[in-house]
Amino acid sequence: MARDLFANCSFIAQGFIVLAIIASGVATSLQSAPAQSQDSTVTTSDNLGANARQAMIDIFRNKDMAAVGRHFGESFKQHDPNLADGLAGMKSFAAEIASSPNADIRIYRTLVDGDFVLLHSRYEGVARYAGSVIAFDLFRFKDGKIVEHWGGQEPEAPPNLSGRSQVDGPTEVLDREKTEANRTLVQTYRETVMVLLRSDRIEEFVDSAHYAQHASKIGDGIARLRERIASVAKEGGQLHLTPRRFMAEGNFVLVLTEGDIPSGLTALYDLFRVENGKIVEHWDVLTPIPPRDQWKNANGPFQAARSSLTPKRIGEESGCCCTRSSLAEHVQHVSEVFKETDHV
Repeated sequence: MARDLFANCSFIAQGFIVLAIIASGVATSLQSAPAQSQDSTVTTSDNLGANARQAMIDIFRNKDMAAVGRHFGESFKQHDPNLADGLAGMKSFAAEIASSPNADIRIYRTLVDGDFVLLHSRYEGVARYAGSVIAFDLFRFKDGKIVEHWGGQEPEAPPNLSGRSQVDGPTEVLDREKTEANRTLVQTYRETVMVLLRSDRIEEFVDSAHYAQHASKIGDGIARLRERIASVAKEGGQLHLTPRRFMAEGNFVLVLTEGDIPSGLTALYDLFRVENGKIVEHWDVLTPIPPRDQWKNANGPFQAARSSLTPKRIGEESGCCCTRSSLAEHVQHVSEVFKETDHV
């Protein structure tokens, strides 16, 4: 399905770009962040984010190939299909970065959820990306070392219709005591509005007066969300979405979704900010998954991304996410909703 129909490529087909997504935390613009001592690997949850950031700074900015051995565990497993598996694969990637003199990274948001850490960043000067890219990197830690990685990248685009970039906006993690409530809000929003295409219920989940959109092909406000949902639904077609993880810390929630869409397999990373019980902001990265015979590792881009933090299927306790839905099945309902509901 055309990228412009999904507000960056696809997820909108489920009723609006899987605006999913979640979470983010410890705000840091690492462009000016001081490097930690190379031996200061810490294991507490509060410092996992700092360790993940330092690993990326050492590789991208410091061009330190020895950083792989310090920050990554012997059992390291790679899920990005464009990178080779294991420590050998990470060392090869670090060597590639080191050979790019202008390579750098700027980290905007950090989310820590149990033993998982999410970084929302911009990669610069890396030859393989042919320009700056916006990235989400998801790490799993064990005994203070990174043992798994999932990642998605998307070319940096000009500001969207509302003048917002793919990375600007608030970065500070607030309301940590509301983490689970906010996770549930985003789960329910995704199922109700994006899977079932109940655009008439958007206001239950999204602040209509203060909704800021950072997706490159969409602007602010829920009127545009309704228009996207309607345009996709009217075209019909089928979109299979499988939620793989809902990560959350405080006012940020990230949704990692596997999308089987007309344009092909896609990894959808949607980050939401929640305020006063409503979604008020959204960022995303939509990454095409290459054909299976082109994968650089056999682990799969979504495999093992589940844990006790992952929502259960419909029919189970706390289930709120259908894994498959046909847009065509909802066309009539959406058309009726638009006739009865004024755009905001």
